[in-house]
Amino acid sequence: MTKVNIPEQFQTIDSVVQRVKKSEQVSSRQALVQTLATLHEQELSAEDKEVFSADSQLALKELFSINWASFSFQERRHILQLLILKADKEDKVPANEQLTPDGIGYLLGDLVAKTANLDNPDSEAATVTDMAVGSANLLWTVQEVLQAKKATVKTVGIDTVDSQLALASVTADLLNDNQVDFFLGDVVDLPEDELLPADVVIADLPIGYYPKEAPAGFVTAFKEDKSYAHFLMIEKALDLIKKDGWAYLVVPADILSGAHHESILKLFAQKAQLKAFLTLPQAYFQKKEQQKAILVIRHSDAKPKSEVMLGQYPSVKESQALEEFLQDLGDWGKLNKEKELD
Repeated sequence: MTKVNIPEQFQTIDSVVQRVKKSEQVSSRQALVQTLATLHEQELSAEDKEVFSADSQLALKELFSINWASFSFQERRHILQLLILKADKEDKVPANEQLTPDGIGYLLGDLVAKTANLDNPDSEAATVTDMAVGSANLLWTVQEVLQAKKATVKTVGIDTVDSQLALASVTADLLNDNQVDFFLGDVVDLPEDELLPADVVIADLPIGYYPKEAPAGFVTAFKEDKSYAHFLMIEKALDLIKKDGWAYLVVPADILSGAHHESILKLFAQKAQLKAFLTLPQAYFQKKEQQKAILVIRHSDAKPKSEVMLGQYPSVKESQALEEFLQDLGDWGKLNKEKELD
């Protein structure tokens, strides 16, 4: 199989994005969504021919020479990631809407593979729900890791921003993912029976205040002032997983000791079982205060109630230390799975 020249393909597609952006006077993301949609369709619709300028149409037709179907899932995902990263930088997309880097996605996906039980007895594919899906890079990265482990999954994505879901949807088309469902809405306020519970919930949680009054019954809600959206979403993750499900959430590294941490500790005391808290490598973040961790929780009555795994991922540069740490995680995950079968 011929290896795809990813930088070359990226440059070809990005040149089309830039021409459409200039000609149509739109944002980089808007131009990217249209470019990717045309790449998928491999034709210009009658509406496209009416709406777009002659220069945009000429640029978009250049996509028809790309043999996208011959690319592997990983090659497609890497090209799409580079295109989204460039568009986000040009549009100065807010931090909460930027894609989750591959480094974090691979570590989280590896953790899911090592710990969650994805082998359903009824032979159905396990469900992975991203409760803050954004442009879906984290979801696709985790899916890539699980596919490499021979796990079959169907995916669900939820987000409040329609432009994010537009980008996620067109990337799903280009990844040939017909097992994904996207939902536009406020996940915190989502009725409990709106979605079927998932085997696994993941998310790189947006950080900040929840714009509305927190729904009744949330133990992480503040009694005065606005509540933290990421606290409410951690609690909401429990509603989205099965009784034996797992939630893997990217959160601020100081969440267990920082401002209002007592609300999270109350959640662990009343509703959630803390399974792991793993700080991500400092090198992944520009500033110390931006550092994040992977928080793993389950329902309070989920079995087995084994020891909590606490630690920090070594830097990728410390290959031996990282390998040993991943081995420790594997041993811990294997022990959990064995106890679950007892």
